[in-house]
Amino acid sequence: MIRKTLLLLVLGAGALVFSSCATCWSGGIPLRPTEVEGHRQALADFGPTDDLRIHKGLAHPVSEKRLYARQVERGGWIEVHGFKFEAEPAEFPQSTAEEVLDLYRDLDSHQAWGPKTKCAGFHPDWVLLWNQGERLRALQICYGCHEWKFFGPDGKRILSDISETAYFGPLTKLLPKEER
Repeated sequence: MIRKTLLLLVLGAGALVFSSCATCWSGGIPLRPTEVEGHRQALADFGPTDDLRIHKGLAHPVSEKRLYARQVERGGWIEVHGFKFEAEPAEFPQSTAEEVLDLYRDLDSHQAWGPKTKCAGFHPDWVLLWNQGERLRALQICYGCHEWKFFGPDGKRILSDISETAYFGPLTKLLPKEER
């Protein structure tokens, strides 16, 4: 009886851990050839990153409606490809932004994008921005969906999941997840 109870407790705890991780992110799917090519194209579009800066995303407009509304009303934000971020760049050393881009450049930091069915929708926690002349580049990072979304010049958009090793390793240490 005690063994059976312990087994049920362990299985129940494991289910809670896995269900909390599986609420949105599929993870673990290797990149397909078209995604490898998309990644190559994104890197070709990077250009110089001399003016690279990091901006923090506003609260999630669906899961944190009140906070988001207050932030929007207060002002001091910019919109980048449909999402709002604090207008002032976040205070990180320049090396942090370069390390995040180096992580993005590493093909092992990507997995095939998988559809998300149980989350509140893509909403980037961070965006890295840089220009080449008047042509803006943006790398949006969503921790809820575990996704990278790169926007290059001329409307190019490349989407992939963040690999477990990148997400649970350096990424969230470089750009911390904020508890609101």
